[in-house]
Amino acid sequence: MGRIHKRLWAFALAAAMLAALCGCGGTDKAAQADLQAVYDEIEALPDQPEMIVLEEKRINSYYGIDAAACPQIHMAVSGDGLRVDEIWLIEAGSDEDAEAIETNAQSRIERLCAETENYLPDQYAVAKEGKVLRQGRCVALFISPQAEAMAEIFEKAFA
Repeated sequence: MGRIHKRLWAFALAAAMLAALCGCGGTDKAAQADLQAVYDEIEALPDQPEMIVLEEKRINSYYGIDAAACPQIHMAVSGDGLRVDEIWLIEAGSDEDAEAIETNAQSRIERLCAETENYLPDQYAVAKEGKVLRQGRCVALFISPQAEAMAEIFEKAFA
């Protein structure tokens, strides 16, 4: 076998191994994360507002997410109508659904920014710093003054 063929073979083998590792890593880790435990840890952070856990019907109609198709879903909003705090922890049923939920979460931040920019500047600042994270099929949205700490808890669940 010539030098070029050996290099080509080595490159193809390395690419196949990398593809296999990437393909398995995200989804397997996502299936192993306990999103309820993540939510419980987030809820224990200091100075959290009272949150209302959303029912499946409201998730479907208001957010356009098919909650029944999600193996794990925990969504909550602030009980104070003048606060924009929201937490989404969702394991989608497929990669395509996870991508759609991630897009939906980004749009949610944009909508909250547009709604609060002119009349609630403090809440606009909170919405503007919102975080959308994805690990495999798991998508998280954190809109909170503590969004950074929440993001760390989420990321730690997949480490």
